[in-house]
Amino acid sequence: MSPSAPSDPIALRVPSTPFPDEDLPEGSVVDGESLTSDRDESFDYVVIGSGAGGAVAAHTLASAGYKVAIVEEGPWVKTRDFGEDVLTAFRSMMRDAGTQVMSGRSHIPLVQGRCVGGSTVVNSAIAWRLPEDVIDDWALRFGLDDITMAALEPHFDALEEALNVRTAALDVLGRNNELFMENASRMGATPTLMRRYDKGCKGSGRCLTGCPSAAKQGMSVSYVPWALAKGARIFTSCRADKVDIQNGRAVGVIAHTSHREFVGGSKPVTVRLRAARGVFVAASTVQTPNILHRSGIRSAILGRHFQAHPGVGVGGLFDEPINQHFGVTQAVETIDFRKTHRFKPETISMQPELAAVRIPGVGRELVERMGQYAHLAVWAVQVRARAEGTVRPGFGGSDKVQFTMGEQDMKAARLAVAMLTRMMFESGAREVWPGIYGVPYVMKSIDQVKAIDDAPLDPRCYSFVATHLFGAARMSRDERASVVGPDFATHAAERLFVVDSSVFPTNLGVNPQHSIMALSRLAATRVAERALSAVAA
Repeated sequence: MSPSAPSDPIALRVPSTPFPDEDLPEGSVVDGESLTSDRDESFDYVVIGSGAGGAVAAHTLASAGYKVAIVEEGPWVKTRDFGEDVLTAFRSMMRDAGTQVMSGRSHIPLVQGRCVGGSTVVNSAIAWRLPEDVIDDWALRFGLDDITMAALEPHFDALEEALNVRTAALDVLGRNNELFMENASRMGATPTLMRRYDKGCKGSGRCLTGCPSAAKQGMSVSYVPWALAKGARIFTSCRADKVDIQNGRAVGVIAHTSHREFVGGSKPVTVRLRAARGVFVAASTVQTPNILHRSGIRSAILGRHFQAHPGVGVGGLFDEPINQHFGVTQAVETIDFRKTHRFKPETISMQPELAAVRIPGVGRELVERMGQYAHLAVWAVQVRARAEGTVRPGFGGSDKVQFTMGEQDMKAARLAVAMLTRMMFESGAREVWPGIYGVPYVMKSIDQVKAIDDAPLDPRCYSFVATHLFGAARMSRDERASVVGPDFATHAAERLFVVDSSVFPTNLGVNPQHSIMALSRLAATRVAERALSAVAA
């Protein structure tokens, strides 16, 4: 089949069944768990990862007429299999069942999806365009003047049309979001409804364990099925060990079925996927650098300049019912402090098992508070941390992330927690739980909030979680200061492209999924167009 001009996914945006992850072309899915012998197949392009970057790149290349393979380490958990049980969801869809951590002055949980669709299956589907001040900074400091809003805008437009990006609907907000919306002005902020990938949210409050109605447009119900409809194939439960690089050029991917271990002499099944035209890596900011390292890529920058948006939550107990089981998981935010104070307050609804992390006390006290879960509100803040860390290979093929928040980051976090705590009281909370060691773990009066102003700046005193990750395979025009160039190709090997947030030179201060997808679409479109131009010439 000769490649044609890249086409838009919009024509495919309406699924033929309510669950597009089940309406797939025959033979398009190779389940690694069912393989009993080695496989060796050939394609034009091989894409590592089926999350935001990988799925969009695969669809773009397949739409141009190329033969594409997607390699996904995790299983394909279908919409019909999503349940309310957090433990089961974490075991089946999260890396290390959600127990992965960043080490440093404190241990910060690092939450990543590990399934078809990646983290898009278990996040809140928030669509933020790459901020223009970030684009300007990248151009000035890193020479990325080819990545402009004018260049990205057609890709943002196409993504938003295809995935039905819209503001959260008022009739499914739920009280947790409504309270924030009604009271954000109390901290001098303007509340804004989030824009989300949403085709009819039912307000189930279950984004974090998989949308049960397929209304949330994660990659497993959108770009992955769309790519398969265009002729791509996906190899699930297959861990990409390395990119096969020969004579300075990426020629394929070597993977192993991830369900098998060296037990009793048995060996994992090897899956060799040859790539005639190139390899795209979109395995995440943590996994991508280590895949490149295992592939023989050597750079002083590889694994450095890791950045994140550590988040911390505040719980509040109200007389009125909040009922977090109903409503959009995350629907309201304010960005008034993104540039001035480097944090973004927002809502987040949690299922009881997750909300319990914010509930203080032990024994009978804890049980009594858990019994009042229906009256609990949880708001959070993500900190646009200045700190940088590293990503390195760990023991036995694992990933080791080192990261410690700096004093300025901790001051931002402390200020944000104090603001949210005051806002909780001003909104009618009878108790607020700031979750900081060294201050009262239960506050019953707004007068107590001043204790947070003098709270410790030691990150060990806070319960951070990190989901937004950036920069460990940094992009720049300067080869000495980066792993990837402005064309998304690695400096060290030809036809090896990286299209996830590991290439971001800095963090953003907003949710990165939409930017990852737009940059991936831009990169894959340019690669496809260059290849077509070469054929025409």
